[in-house]
Amino acid sequence: ASFDERPPELPEHHTLSPYRERKYAEVPRAQLPLAESLRDCLDRVRPLWREKIEPDLKSGHDVLVVAHGNSLRGLVKEIDGISDDAIERVSIPNAIPLVYAFDRDGEKLRARRADDGEEDKIISGEFLEERGLLRAALAREEKRKDGEDEDDDEASASSGETPQLTPLEQSLATLESRRKLYGGLDAKAPAAEPSAEALKSRQRRRVRRTIRKPSADGAQPPPLLVIIRHGKTTHNKLKLFTGWEDAPLAPEGRVEAASAGELMAAHGVKLDVVYTSWLSRAIETAWLALAPMDMVWLPIVKTWRLNERMYGALTGLSKKMIQQEYGDAQFKRWRRGYAERPPAVSPFSPHYPGNDARYVDYAHDLPTSFFQTIVRSLAHKTWEVHPALPRTESLKDCMERTVPYYVNTIAPALDARKNVLIASSENAIRGLLMHLCAIPEDRVPEIEIPTGVPMLFDFEEGRVRLLDDGKATPPRERYNFGTGGDLLFTPRGGTDATDPHIYMDDEWFAADDESAACDLELRADLDAVERVEKAYGVRGHIAARPERGHDS
Repeated sequence: ASFDERPPELPEHHTLSPYRERKYAEVPRAQLPLAESLRDCLDRVRPLWREKIEPDLKSGHDVLVVAHGNSLRGLVKEIDGISDDAIERVSIPNAIPLVYAFDRDGEKLRARRADDGEEDKIISGEFLEERGLLRAALAREEKRKDGEDEDDDEASASSGETPQLTPLEQSLATLESRRKLYGGLDAKAPAAEPSAEALKSRQRRRVRRTIRKPSADGAQPPPLLVIIRHGKTTHNKLKLFTGWEDAPLAPEGRVEAASAGELMAAHGVKLDVVYTSWLSRAIETAWLALAPMDMVWLPIVKTWRLNERMYGALTGLSKKMIQQEYGDAQFKRWRRGYAERPPAVSPFSPHYPGNDARYVDYAHDLPTSFFQTIVRSLAHKTWEVHPALPRTESLKDCMERTVPYYVNTIAPALDARKNVLIASSENAIRGLLMHLCAIPEDRVPEIEIPTGVPMLFDFEEGRVRLLDDGKATPPRERYNFGTGGDLLFTPRGGTDATDPHIYMDDEWFAADDESAACDLELRADLDAVERVEKAYGVRGHIAARPERGHDS
């Protein structure tokens, strides 16, 4: 809680050291702290407030900041002008929104103080909470300051959720339970015997796995482009035309997305940036896939140009019903054709994106619709410039927004040697693959894109590759890529598709044995456990204790 005092520095080779985190690789080492006081924390928060947050507020935007206790204390200190001494008495409880309202004072922003009769109130923001929730949260914060965390166990138990703990957290939890158990006894806790599973895991060689395609002339391998269709949605299950409708992921879709992330993690895929649409099913798929890879920190660039094809008046309707009403031929042309558009949606329909604030307020890279501007200005009796949003699209129309975005934005990132993930929808992906794989227009209806399957594009061969997951049925046979699926897996200039799978032991997979780096990490881990054991006066669970040295 002190404003100026720093804790002991973290050893630079410790597992948790920022020096060892890939996410901080582009941050100059001199700027990476191994320990911080609250003042240090404020010093790095202040530029973000002045350069990003404050300008956004002055532009009239509502801003959400999701951060950590001390980072937020530094931000609150800056907003309210709190003194160094007073900030030590400020607590920011977990998961309770703190809302600030601002007034303009010339070029400055001043936090509006609520007239609630609390004259000695330090902060001007208001907590949004259920009655009594804030009081309980602040009480827990006080206990944490005193080193007491018993309420956290009760809160976890009452929520019915089992927290996912890291090995270090498991070790600390074991030590804490032993401290409580033996706290009133003279005898020390007995040393636990290692479990068979722990011994087995410590016999494996620790390596860094990275997937990359080797180059014959020793040149740097090409960057990775991974494309994934969002997981299955509720609309997919009901066989409805979805388009720009913001259908959520179904439970199965969440599993598909997380499984895709686990598969990429097993193959050592390392990403640098993610591109996705404005549709929540694609965004959530990206989040869920990044979590098993420990890459949720990556920048996620969202654009409406990667949205699904706009299905017009078919949006939200049953595919089976449309097929029965209009016949197989028309149904196929609307659903899988290249240039034919479905009937346009009414501009007064809730399915028209012009009635969705996200597109009206934030799609700034569109021309103006003169007709819609006049109609809406007359209806609302105020001048409203309306963007020219699509009321229907063919696959060709969809490609006219996705392919230029790929060429102008994503391709330069790949040229800069960044590994890219694109999480999008079926027709947006079909159009991109048509461009990348040079698929003829008349063959496009034969292509299907399965949900939740990561596809790697091989730039040298001009085809799609699939990550083998070790199951009996290979992904190419297990998933439906359509009757023309071989077009995706045929090398450029070739006539037949070859095995598209990337196996753990083939040329794509490189296991980098970094014994020295692993040994440093093991020693730092062990030192950390021993320091904790010494502080508690007990020996922790041996299964969580890494061995010194390097095992083969």
